[in-house]
Amino acid sequence: MNRTGKFIVLAALALVIYSAWTVYQGAQGFNPPAIEDVKKRMQADFAAKNMTVTEISMLRRSPRELAGFVKLKAQGSDEIQQKTCTATMAKDNVTTSWSCQ
Repeated sequence: MNRTGKFIVLAALALVIYSAWTVYQGAQGFNPPAIEDVKKRMQADFAAKNMTVTEISMLRRSPRELAGFVKLKAQGSDEIQQKTCTATMAKDNVTTSWSCQ
């Protein structure tokens, strides 16, 4: 194999390794079911405080961090409040916590 062929093989190998690493990193942390679970827990918590949730949006900022907002109304009020929210996942990929301000 000549020098150009070796270079092409090494470049292809580097691309495969990079792609595998990217896929592996994407699989870590919050996945769609975990995000939905956080949103359900948020909605249940606000419902327990007599707040009606009208919208929740949580987007993945990094593998173990979500950021977004919740729109809610107090019982008996038509005024919609919006709060900024974050969620984090522990390194065990199971334990999550969230907060809204």
